Amino acid sequence: LPKVHGEHDDTRGVHPSLFAIDNLHIKQDLNDQEYPPLEQLQRASIRSDQTYLLYNGFAIYCFIGRQTDPWFISEIFKVNDCTQIDKQISEDEIFANVEESTYLTALYNIINQIRY
Repeated sequence: LPKVHGEHDDTRGVHPSLFAIDNLHIKQDLNDQEYPPLEQLQRASIRSDQTYLLYNGFAIYCFIGRQTDPWFISEIFKVNDCTQIDKQISEDEIFANVEESTYLTALYNIINQIRY
C-alpha cells in the first residue's frame, strides 16, 4: 500500500552528516572529544583526494577518494592504495590493532559516538 502523508516514514527528515577524516592536521589532532568539521554534502564539494565518513542516521559509510593520501589507506584498510581495498573488510579487521594507532583510536571513538 502507498504511504499516506503523515504516516511514519523512516527516511523523511534525514539530513546526512559528512566529515572529512583525512585533513593533514587530523593525523596528529584527531580526537574523540572534537569531531572533524562538517563538510557540505554536495557533489562539487566531494574531493577525490580526501576520505570521508557519511552518517545518514542509520548507517556510517566511508568514502575513499582515488587520490587519498596512502597513509590513510594504509592506516585504515592495511593496504597500499585504494584499488587494493577489500570492500568486505569488517569493522573488527579495521580496528584490530586500534591501541597501536592514535589515529585509529580517535576514529574508532568518533564512530562510536556517532553510532550511539
